Amino acid sequence: MKILLLATALILAPAGMACAADISEASPVASSYDWSGLYAGVHFGYASGKSNLFIGGAGPGGTDINAPLDPSGFVGGVHIGVNQELANSFVLGAEADIAYSNVDAVGTFAGAGALFKSEVKWSGSARLRAGYAFDRTLPYITAGVAAAKYEVSVMTTGPGGTIPVHDETHLGWTAGAGVEHAFTDRWIARVEYRYSDFGKKDVSVPLFGLGTVANFDLKTHDVRVGLSYKF
Repeated sequence: MKILLLATALILAPAGMACAADISEASPVASSYDWSGLYAGVHFGYASGKSNLFIGGAGPGGTDINAPLDPSGFVGGVHIGVNQELANSFVLGAEADIAYSNVDAVGTFAGAGALFKSEVKWSGSARLRAGYAFDRTLPYITAGVAAAKYEVSVMTTGPGGTIPVHDETHLGWTAGAGVEHAFTDRWIARVEYRYSDFGKKDVSVPLFGLGTVANFDLKTHDVRVGLSYKF
């Protein structure tokens, strides 16, 4: 009887081991998503701007004048970047983007009998990024340098018509945060907020007389959504 049981066990053991191996091969452990690599994509959103025309000593009693312009509107563009995921799930990267825009405004310059039209023609940035990966979801922060082409014109009611008074590329900085989600191994969706300060530039033409200090500044709050392809 003992010999019969031992023989049965020896016969069934290889079959059991083979069955366990088949189950193991059929149910592999799912690997986490790897954010490392090059990517490129498109984005669009809305930008709310803050801009002032500053004129030194031109007000009553020699006071300074700050005339608000505040352009706003939609933006759309492209971006390209690269990520490197570290062993501890931190992700470091760099990204560049450029956006063309319909960001503009028309404001009244009190006492001058004229309207000012301000328009951000394009904006762009080069930034570093840092985030922490929760498998396919990546919240991140970003910061870097930013530039924007800013144009301002005076719209008069006289024979002069529209007079360009400012056509400059402003250079400044930008910072923000966002979250990305890889819904496939290649396609990544994102939503992002950015604040940009493009600094100030002097008025391009001596519209207010020689020796008058006058300049335009520009700041924007952007909310963008985007889609990227990971190579």
